[in-house]
Amino acid sequence: MEFERAKEILNQYKDYQYTDEEVSEILKLLTVFADVTVKNILRESREKKP
Repeated sequence: MEFERAKEILNQYKDYQYTDEEVSEILKLLTVFADVTVKNILRESREKKP
């Protein structure tokens, strides 16, 4: 997702506006969560195969 769009989504309906650095850190954290989720799903699917 492009940075400006992510910033727009995060700041929508907020009184407090996130800074560029905060948006960048949030995106990094979400990327880690996504990577862990995908790896866990792949591991579980490999374990279920006979």
